[in-house]
Amino acid sequence: MKKIISAILAAALTLCAVQMPSMAAESWREAFVTRIMKVMSSDPTYNNVALTDLDSNGIPEAFVLRDGADGGISAGFTMNGNSISSIEIPGNIIGTCMSDITVYNDNGRLIFVGREVPRYSSVINYYKLIFDGKTLTAQKILKSYVNMYPTVPYSDMYGRDFLTNGYPNRTKIKSFVDSYDSINTLTATNSAAKFIVDGENVEISGYTVNDSNYYKIRDIAMILRTTASRFDVSWDEYLGGITISRGVKYTIVGGELGGERETALNVNQSSAPVYVDGEERDMLSYNINGNTYFKIRDISDMVGFSVDWDGEQQAVIIRTE
Repeated sequence: MKKIISAILAAALTLCAVQMPSMAAESWREAFVTRIMKVMSSDPTYNNVALTDLDSNGIPEAFVLRDGADGGISAGFTMNGNSISSIEIPGNIIGTCMSDITVYNDNGRLIFVGREVPRYSSVINYYKLIFDGKTLTAQKILKSYVNMYPTVPYSDMYGRDFLTNGYPNRTKIKSFVDSYDSINTLTATNSAAKFIVDGENVEISGYTVNDSNYYKIRDIAMILRTTASRFDVSWDEYLGGITISRGVKYTIVGGELGGERETALNVNQSSAPVYVDGEERDMLSYNINGNTYFKIRDISDMVGFSVDWDGEQQAVIIRTE
């Protein structure tokens, strides 16, 4: 009897495995089509879709919206790992703002700006769009805010009319999503630069992004822990950001200066704020495989040590005295 029961259970488990494929086997495109179908089915007046890669990780964020002065965004979502995650949407912009985005380059920092043309006004509204992985924030700005920055090639898509006889047409939606071709992926390579601190060679792993060297802030704090340029690093849950305390000996948490260099890299621009001695600082950083990396010159400006580049040695030279 036990053998019979075991055989029945094994067969049932096998059947479940065949009939219930996991999300891991589904690409982001297939998942997006399914979610768009669901959103439009609940309210067919929202029948336009914008695909835009706000975090430059190669997978776009999707927004289901509608035209018109009363147009809004019904839903926003993206892919995290093997599952769809919803995006919190602000109520201060109409949906068509997501259909007309220009990207500017501020010394490596990408600035996403949406353009909104009100129906009964000649005044064009501009919004700086910030996506932190969970929430989309829209800050109204003047066009002059970004006029001095060059624009960069950017791939986004906007489509409308996905209904047939008042119902979402899966074939139309799938064709639209499948035609998305991202050109926005950030890349990072293992930095080959040597690292010399006060004349001593130091082993540290870093990455090169846009021709600049980036390092973990905790690794730099560990290296400078016993120098005059020491500083402590922590995460402030209330502020939702990284805090740096200058002149304070770094508190070791474990894992500093360790781990092998990775070659398969997931890179996106970090939105976490940075506070130095309680003052917020505007600083470009990148999230690479789950860790935040800063440009070494930005760290030197924050903390107060000198940094130079030795082209002959291909080395970053740090002096703390």
